[in-house]
Amino acid sequence: MDRLLPSVPLERRTGQRPEPRTSRFLRPITAFFLILALIETNGCTDSTGPEPWDRGDILARLNALPGVEAREIEPYYGYPRAFQLDITQPVDHNHPKGPRFTQRAYLSHVDNSTPMVFAPSGYGTTPSSGQELAGILQANCLSVTHRYFPDARPAELDWQYLDIRQAAQDHHRIVDLFKKIYDGTWISTGASKGGKTAVFHRRFFPADVDATVAYVAPFMFSPEDPRFEPYLRSTGTPEGRGAIHDFQRRLLERKDELLPFYGDWFVENGWSYSLPLAPAFESSVVSYEWGFWQRHIFDYHEIPGPDAAGEEMVNHLAQVVRLSFKSDVYRDYFKAYIYQVLTETGSAQLEAPHLADLLEEEGLDVRVRYSFPMDLEFVYRSESIPDVLQWVEDEGHGIIYIYGGVDPWTAGQVQLDGTADALKVIQPGADHQVRILDLDQRDLVLGTLENWLGLEMSYQMTAPTLMVPAEAALFGTPDHPTLTPLSMGAFQPY
Repeated sequence: MDRLLPSVPLERRTGQRPEPRTSRFLRPITAFFLILALIETNGCTDSTGPEPWDRGDILARLNALPGVEAREIEPYYGYPRAFQLDITQPVDHNHPKGPRFTQRAYLSHVDNSTPMVFAPSGYGTTPSSGQELAGILQANCLSVTHRYFPDARPAELDWQYLDIRQAAQDHHRIVDLFKKIYDGTWISTGASKGGKTAVFHRRFFPADVDATVAYVAPFMFSPEDPRFEPYLRSTGTPEGRGAIHDFQRRLLERKDELLPFYGDWFVENGWSYSLPLAPAFESSVVSYEWGFWQRHIFDYHEIPGPDAAGEEMVNHLAQVVRLSFKSDVYRDYFKAYIYQVLTETGSAQLEAPHLADLLEEEGLDVRVRYSFPMDLEFVYRSESIPDVLQWVEDEGHGIIYIYGGVDPWTAGQVQLDGTADALKVIQPGADHQVRILDLDQRDLVLGTLENWLGLEMSYQMTAPTLMVPAEAALFGTPDHPTLTPLSMGAFQPY
């Protein structure tokens, strides 16, 4: 629903040019339509008064924005107020009068005069979605669900409209709308796929925000990018890698014994799982090494040893690979992610030559695993990511990239070899959960933001009013999404 344009006053004619002749029979009709035009242009909009989003309580102002429905909800992290937003968007921004869908967002509100931290998620959002920068800046935070994820799905899933440009146009339209109320400094941010999404938005609409902080954002050139395998093979110590590989082999060697524990894990933890167990088990084992470093929650000395009980081994595996992500409900949740991986955003090639002699299962077709139409073709747009990265190097000003040194996704880090005024920081020993406050170069990051934004980064480590969200909220992936259960998948999301 587009905003009504203000009326344009009629120009006065002041020259000596004579009036055009009008038939005396047409003069009453002409006068009638002139009066009607004046009523329509001057009666619908009061050009001297404030717009409806410029006055009243913040809830009323939000609901006055075209295409926005807002309702107040319980706030998190010490915010005084919070709102659930449903924003009407065109499925295809090239045809804005065509089919539409509703995109869910959550707003944590301080004041419209304080900065806005804009978080265009790569996945879904929840009322507890938040961002580290919002805690540091003590600022408003607007988290937006990515198109085609739950709470942002068109009635008909026409997959051709799920691409990075259409998503960037969603985010551009949201920024444009909400700047009617929040007209101060805007900073975009996101972690992992959300970090990439923030960069994609900047690629197409670089002036929408004043700066961007992208955490652990990997950029891949194909659905099986080979750059990641060498990085993974060089992570850690030979002793640590040996312990990981030995555990993986023990899991496969004891597969028949462990499969019942594997199936029971879903039931005991409240998840449903409806596809064959054996292929999923092998997929989990292969991804164990990746998961061990992505979320470095264990030291290799804590890996279950040769004499460990089967249940202990499976529970450890489940923690490392986040086994809930293979459940039926998450299969539906990550469906849009899988489509993007296979058509534009890519993923890492994950090989395990040390396990080749023990792997027996054939994987299911991706269309079956994720309930895509069987005639859907996945055609990879190989030009998209190189285009983004060329822009990042030469024109991507005002962006900070943060990576963890042991995170395998760091193999897909950006290269800042061009003329862009940007910053990249890799924290040694950190994983996929690294944040600004973990950095040895924290002062460099905060000082760079101060210079770009003209704001004082006065974050106090002792009891800030607004808290920094926990890891799950920062990454925007809920632990228990309330979705319609379908089936599991084998990809390792990031």
